[in-house]
Order: sequence, then C-alpha cells, then structure tokens
Amino acid sequence: MWADRLGLPCVTGTKGGDPAAVAFDAVEAGAARGVDVVLIDTAGRLHTHGDLMEELKKIARVVGRKREGAPHESLLVLDGTVGQNAMQQGKTFAAAVPVTGLIITKLDGTAKGGSVIALHQELRIPIRFLGVGEGLEDLEPFDADVFADRLLSD
Repeated sequence: MWADRLGLPCVTGTKGGDPAAVAFDAVEAGAARGVDVVLIDTAGRLHTHGDLMEELKKIARVVGRKREGAPHESLLVLDGTVGQNAMQQGKTFAAAVPVTGLIITKLDGTAKGGSVIALHQELRIPIRFLGVGEGLEDLEPFDADVFADRLLSD
C-alpha cells in the first residue's frame, strides 16, 4: 500500500512463499533497475515466534550473499505504546540480526515512548525516526531535544 502511495515499484511474492526468495528477487530487481536503495519490509515478525526470527536471519543471509555488505541498514520499528515489551523485542531482534537503528511509532497519542530510552541505553541502538501519525509527513527524523520535550511535557 505504501509503495503505491509513494509511486514506487514493489516486488511481492506469493502467499505462503519464502520471504527470503522475495528479498532476493527485490535485490535483483533493484540492481537491474539501477536503484541505490531497496527496502525490504519484514513486518509482522513477532519476537516470540522462533520460526519468524529464523526467517529474518535467512533474509539477512540471502541479501548478504546477493549484495556485498547487505543488509546495510536494519531498522527495527517499535510501537511506542508497548512500554517495557519494547526492551524484550529489541533484545530478541538484535540477537537475530544487527539492528542499526530504531523507528518508534504511534507517538501521536498519549504514549510518549519513554521505554525506548532504556532500550537505547541497553542495546546502544540509535533512534532514527519517530512516527507521530499515519501520513507520509508524519515520519520525522529523530531529534533528541524535541523527543525530550515531548516526553517531559504535560
């Protein structure tokens, strides 16, 4: 849906297919089209499901074999409303693949994402973006001062 909204090509697989094969095809398609960046969305991977974490590891291995140094970024998207569960999610994902940054979403409501500070301190993973709504413009680069103001505001 987001690829359509942004007018970007999207490589998909068949329902029940191998996610690593789709990632492989996406990297190949990107190379054939001469693009510099290929985003691989692995949404829906619950940290409590070992089989899904193994699929995530496989995706990273496959794209790493297809493109040297890949994945170059692994961004973990965390729901800002989950509280301390974010810590366990972060630890599990970081154990599966090298997580290079965090995206914290759903910060447009009453949740302020305070638990991600502990996650950042524990795992030393930088916060890259904040989601403060559901529109395209609602994904903003992380600014520590703005985050602290929001966190400490009434």
